[in-house]
Amino acid sequence: MPDLQPTEADVEIANCIAEKTSFTVIAGAGSGKTTSLIEALKKIRETQGRQLRERGQKVVCITYTNRAVRVISSRLRFDALYAVTTLHGFLWGEVSRFQAPLREALVEHVVPAHIEKAQQDDNGGNSKRAIAARKKVERLRAELAELVENSPPVKYEETTVSDYSKCVLNHDDIIDVASHLIATKPMLQKGLGFKYPYIFVDEAQDTFPQVMAALNSVCAREGLPIIGYFGDPMQQIYDKRAGDFAGPEGSVTIAKHENFRCSVSVINLLNKFRDDVEQFPAGKNADVLGSVKIIIAQAPDPEGPRKTYTPEQLDHVSSIFHQALENWEWKDISSVKKLFLARQMIARRLNFSKLHRLFTGVYSSSRSQSDYEDGTHYLLKPFAEGIYPLVSALAKGDPKRVLEVLRQTSPAFSPAGINRGKSLKQMLGRADEISQHLAELWGGATTKEILKYCEDSTLLQVSDRLSSQLGRDAREDFDADNEDHQRDKGDWLADDFFKMDCSEIGPYVAFLHENSPFSTQHGSKGEEYPNVLVMIDDIEASWNTYSFGKTLTPVTAGDPTERQAELTRKLAYVCFSRAEVNLRILFFSLNPENAGRELIDRGLFKEEQISYI
Repeated sequence: MPDLQPTEADVEIANCIAEKTSFTVIAGAGSGKTTSLIEALKKIRETQGRQLRERGQKVVCITYTNRAVRVISSRLRFDALYAVTTLHGFLWGEVSRFQAPLREALVEHVVPAHIEKAQQDDNGGNSKRAIAARKKVERLRAELAELVENSPPVKYEETTVSDYSKCVLNHDDIIDVASHLIATKPMLQKGLGFKYPYIFVDEAQDTFPQVMAALNSVCAREGLPIIGYFGDPMQQIYDKRAGDFAGPEGSVTIAKHENFRCSVSVINLLNKFRDDVEQFPAGKNADVLGSVKIIIAQAPDPEGPRKTYTPEQLDHVSSIFHQALENWEWKDISSVKKLFLARQMIARRLNFSKLHRLFTGVYSSSRSQSDYEDGTHYLLKPFAEGIYPLVSALAKGDPKRVLEVLRQTSPAFSPAGINRGKSLKQMLGRADEISQHLAELWGGATTKEILKYCEDSTLLQVSDRLSSQLGRDAREDFDADNEDHQRDKGDWLADDFFKMDCSEIGPYVAFLHENSPFSTQHGSKGEEYPNVLVMIDDIEASWNTYSFGKTLTPVTAGDPTERQAELTRKLAYVCFSRAEVNLRILFFSLNPENAGRELIDRGLFKEEQISYI
């Protein structure tokens, strides 16, 4: 835990709040950013809380995930003075009532911008890309004409492709249309400024440039409202985000140089990856030396399709991984967190590869993939929250846990449910009967058969969307060039999911509930662990966005693109900074000896930190 004594940065933040000046906090890994954010929010409550409540005003804190919303809200004791919300929730909540301006923004700004972008992909030829671009332009123009003629209400739904003829907007369009409205409507700016005299943005590096510009327009004048950004440009690892964020003209930039998390050895490595903020150990870790070691392993020359590993080569890579654990004497140590670049690497090791391919493949959208990754996808949620915990408890012979799960998830077993008048003995008998049948299905039935049983027996509260999917016939063959198919491709995702058995559900849920020592480098963002092992293998990760080999050893592996180098350096910083005490890196290279010499020559590692397999 960070030292709760105010740091120099905390004092500067308090001064900005007192002087009604917008500010930007650049907070490196482990610097206690969230603590500074919480303390700043509390400071406003102490000094302005009564006046704000009397005026019906709130302090808004916009953060990146629902999990962060829960954490920040709980640390503020769920005080109604604060509106803690996700970015999409905030934007849609503030603009959804302005129906006429929303339609106007769609007609004059959003849809024309999409048409212009599609036209750029049309070179007038007969390539697949050009033909698809012309079809998209034609569809967008038709939807725009229908939107102008009919003026339907604007809605926000979980869909891959927006349907402008019906004014149905997807996740991405909310960002564009809300930002445009806020940036161009002075009355909306004024209303937001009065409603929220203090606007805080957490994880500011992960917001969007157009959102930042819109919020800055609300706080452009001197005095209230003011905006405070909290984040770290070095930890911006998502595409199309602000990265280098800044407040409106006249705002103050504040740097946090402390690192309350990492050992001295880890901090020394982190400082080699950035030049804007140099960190120093602070708090309890100031005297913790820790250690950083790297093993450079010989990567197999990929013999699979598109320069990937064959199954035999994947087995060889896995054996090297286990050998590295033995060399470091880290085998079977529960405190070791193993970070991998891509979730597919974990899915392969934990045996849910088919599930992973489905929810990241052609039928998936960015929203459905995100929901898959955090376990909230409507197809997976019943398994994660009810079915698998029930099956697991039964397999362990734990009838108390069986009944507990049923009471939490089943309408039939709710204390206020349809069976509330029955005796405990009757309910235990019914629980045993249902659970036994579910366990029998689990061994060989499809996911659809299990979900149908849960619906028919009222074992679970099945959502309307899931019930609708369970009740329809399977869709015909998918056509990737068909816009209607693209819009409804979630149906094909459901169809394929319904054909699966449950063999991969258990490993997936165990990973989801952090009952495994594995995590992705993206998924570990914001987390911290005593001992961290980072697995770096560009070939197995098969992800062109990043290249650790080229970024860390460009002479050996070849020069990265500018974008690759930037994103990889940031991702390296994120995953290395998870280590509180000891950091181990397993780095696969096609030329280990040259790579090792280059790491030494570039000053990233010392010779005594490097070994080879």
